[in-house]
Amino acid sequence: MRKTCGTFPVGLEFRFSFFAVLGFMICTDREGVMLLCALGCVMHECGHLAVMLAERRPPSSVVFCGGGIHICGGSTSLPAVIAGCAVNAALFLVFGLIPWENEKIRLFGVCNLLIAAFNLLPLRELDGKRLLDLALIRAFPPEKAVHLSEICEQIMTVIVLPAVILLVFSGYLNFSAVIFFFYILAVDILEKL
Repeated sequence: MRKTCGTFPVGLEFRFSFFAVLGFMICTDREGVMLLCALGCVMHECGHLAVMLAERRPPSSVVFCGGGIHICGGSTSLPAVIAGCAVNAALFLVFGLIPWENEKIRLFGVCNLLIAAFNLLPLRELDGKRLLDLALIRAFPPEKAVHLSEICEQIMTVIVLPAVILLVFSGYLNFSAVIFFFYILAVDILEKL
């Protein structure tokens, strides 16, 4: 389902998996942590969009799916790529470091820090991969840059997957959360086929 607003120059697409994940979060998240993370993700993407619109290079669409929010097209400049993590870092500074009396406010700040850190991983379509690609393209010929980028992504995958498994078995991550993570990943991959 794709909607375009006359005053907003970007098409919005909402897939069924987005509503399925949102419904799952509402039904299972008793503390509201997942909804705080979802709000942080929306703010992250708004940071990207704001810079793209300021550069007059808007994306063709924004896709809301089970695997997250994806911006299709638009500016790939350094400011546009880093803007999402910069917004999350600013939200962490405002809400996470100031000793607010309300625990949810501080939790929102910590969620933003985790979102920024996750997005800086050099994997798949994350901002860290785009930043790595920008750096490699400036330092090496295009063919070598693509090859080095693939090697870095494979190394990170080899590091991240065992780290997730270790966190599950050490008790820091709930096993059902990991199953849910892989479900979102699978849905995201299937929707792109």
